[in-house]
Amino acid sequence: MKKYFLIPIIVTLLFTVSCDDQLERFPVDSLVEETAYQSVSDLESGLRGAINSINRGGGQASLIAFNSIFTDNARLGADNGGQQLNLINQILNSQTGDQGTWGDRYNAINNFNRVLAGAASITPSTADTDTYNNVLAQCYAFRAYLHHDLLVYYAEDLMNASALGVYYQNTVSTTNFPARQTVGEVLTEIENDLTLAASLMPASSTDINFATPDFITFLRARVALYSGDYTTAIANANTIISRFPLADQTQYAGMFNGDTDTTEVIFKFDNVQGNNASIAGNWIFTGTGGNFVEMSTGLFAAFAPGDVRRSVNLDAASDPGATPPSLVIGKYPAGADTNYINDYKAMRASEAYLIRAEANARKAAPDFAAASADVNAIRSARFGTPQTTSPYTSLNQAITAIKEESRLEFCFEGKRYIDIKRYRNILNEGITRDAADCPGGIPCAVPVSSAKFTFPIPQAEINANPNVVQNSGY
Repeated sequence: MKKYFLIPIIVTLLFTVSCDDQLERFPVDSLVEETAYQSVSDLESGLRGAINSINRGGGQASLIAFNSIFTDNARLGADNGGQQLNLINQILNSQTGDQGTWGDRYNAINNFNRVLAGAASITPSTADTDTYNNVLAQCYAFRAYLHHDLLVYYAEDLMNASALGVYYQNTVSTTNFPARQTVGEVLTEIENDLTLAASLMPASSTDINFATPDFITFLRARVALYSGDYTTAIANANTIISRFPLADQTQYAGMFNGDTDTTEVIFKFDNVQGNNASIAGNWIFTGTGGNFVEMSTGLFAAFAPGDVRRSVNLDAASDPGATPPSLVIGKYPAGADTNYINDYKAMRASEAYLIRAEANARKAAPDFAAASADVNAIRSARFGTPQTTSPYTSLNQAITAIKEESRLEFCFEGKRYIDIKRYRNILNEGITRDAADCPGGIPCAVPVSSAKFTFPIPQAEINANPNVVQNSGY
């Protein structure tokens, strides 16, 4: 049977207290499904457990680590003793090469589906109706979010509606052997879930540790951009930009150093001790501070003096002038919480600006002036003074600039591999590392035609389900 369909029928219940309270993240009881959900309060606990099950920040298999280490944003650190060598050496294979993403995402999807299944047997009181509806809305919104994650990594061509996508799991099942659906079919299912979520979610839902109406709008913008619906991408990005200002230099620093500012944060994963606690642990020994993976010399060279992102992403203990340079990744510092616990900001206003910039550059009648204005808006916020460049004159020029700005803005946030994958056919560029970042036989490049720009379906899944087709090249 399929691994992700055979998850035991157990629901983790957490304390139903404030979302920022660390205690709510610790399991205190486990119940079988038949008795787990008896009230709306139980559903809220199940929802928190389902959100908890999404692995974004910590762990060696993190997509945040993958996007930096597999690409050109990281290199071996001075204290490396064998950590992350598969990613440094750009090894993807059908046994372990998908970083556990397939199993992790379908496990989390299954958890949200179990909450929905439990909710079907509960009739809320009038006083609990809004809370009940919000739980349902959360499950639909996160289910859409997770399926889009799967689509981004496992679909070979996000712009081709007929290309193979993934399987949209919208029920709890322990016996099915589903086949992969097309990209277009999955996109339809995603929009169906977002429509359901929007219809049920109270307008008062504003807690950025959960899905909100802005979460839905932002995800629609991202989905539309990645699939080539530029009109929809621009419309939804406009809404986000009208509601969320870009952080200034002080706010940007606070967003990462201390988690003290959320000016431009639309949604974040609330990490606490004991659960997804250490994003920094993907690169450094958080007990001693030693770095087994560090910032690449190529990325460091891309940061200009005066850009607040340089000081946020580079630890103050670094020594760029040393031979070799010491470039310790500092985006998720120890001081943000105890033991390097940092929230992961999964949706930010700056991405909405880049979504709109790219959509304006790629639409049928390109607006290159608008695209350059949005890139300059981000740069002005990060430098603290107005930044200007001439309007782009071609798609290639626009995408080159957007790709570089995204590298600086979202390094170590899980976007670099995705950007290179999406832009490679426009720019005819794969992954290219600086020579200094690939010594001793470490690969310096992944060619634009490589199968490695799509994750392999895990071989265990292929063996268990005769209806699943492997991606080409594996």
